[in-house]
Amino acid sequence: MPLIRPRLTEFHGLDVAQASVDFAIPFLNEDLPLYVDPFLLWKSPSLQDQSLHGAMIAAFNRLDGLSKRGESEQAVRMIQQMSECEEVGLGGAASKKGKRIGAPAAQQILNLFRAVPLYSAGFTHFEEIQLFVDGISKDRVSDFACNLLKSFLIDYTIEQCEKLQIPRSRTRLDSVYDHQSHKLIVIENLELPIDPASGLPILLVPKRWLRHTPWIGFDDYFKNYIPKDDQHNSVLWDRVALLNFNRDNYGVVQQYIALKERTAADCSVDPLFQQIPLVSAKRKLAAIRKLPTGKDDNADQKYEDLVVELLANMFYPHLDYADDQVIRLSKVEIGVGSGRRPSRRDVSIHRSQHVTSNYCVSAPNRIPLPPELNW
Repeated sequence: MPLIRPRLTEFHGLDVAQASVDFAIPFLNEDLPLYVDPFLLWKSPSLQDQSLHGAMIAAFNRLDGLSKRGESEQAVRMIQQMSECEEVGLGGAASKKGKRIGAPAAQQILNLFRAVPLYSAGFTHFEEIQLFVDGISKDRVSDFACNLLKSFLIDYTIEQCEKLQIPRSRTRLDSVYDHQSHKLIVIENLELPIDPASGLPILLVPKRWLRHTPWIGFDDYFKNYIPKDDQHNSVLWDRVALLNFNRDNYGVVQQYIALKERTAADCSVDPLFQQIPLVSAKRKLAAIRKLPTGKDDNADQKYEDLVVELLANMFYPHLDYADDQVIRLSKVEIGVGSGRRPSRRDVSIHRSQHVTSNYCVSAPNRIPLPPELNW
């Protein structure tokens, strides 16, 4: 019986609790709404994490060196390649497939080294690019970090897989930053865990690097640190205008970063999976609302599949091992292939006595939905 929301370990039949492992266990069918926060490496007491942060920042700052040597096009291509890292499965996407940024946005990032005097000598926290370039947010910062640290993540993934006996297969990995040649290379003949649906390799990420909201970010800056006086108030509520304001008043950004560094002790790793079921449930509910009525384009089958995943999220983790077939209600079978959509007022879910047994729908003992998911 297939799992409804399979994680990598569960797919391979490994009974491993998230709290017992060093990495965030990835889902196979969607991203985890978590992000690598480079600031956690910067403030870490671990010499390894501090060294990795230094290598990551040095690699990012070398992009300016390429530009100064007349190789701006290569620098822009590298920024584009590093803007998406599907192998780690992190971010806000409903699937594992993401998109890279375009050349104009990559060029804007490269221009910051010269346009903002603060960065003429390079960045200390490249998360700051969120405060100057439109379309760059926490997911892009996380992907940049993962690609720049991909060589470490390869070794880390192999080590964790050997420790837990997670199956691996021979594969290749693109966009690996080589800290000797300072280029993005392809590595062949790697043995890594594989996503069974896409056939793509999976990289594991230490959970000590992850947060739901990075310490340095546009939303935090906008809410808590932008000037509140009347002189600037007319431009504060437009994102692009605020980004332009930051370029002309980069001292404000500098003060914000200094404050975040002074309060680094308050920056801690978020509890994993606390918000994940709700985020994922909202994705499924949004997809259900977009479906047309009737059976055109298999809408009825898509509805049933999405409802199964929605319910698994709503009652996480109790329905992860449930069967997607539902037994009878008032002598009418409802479930996959039944062709009938039960009314929310008529049915509700309750758990049977056995964890791996079927779950049924019944009118008694209704379980109310959380207010965030009210239809």
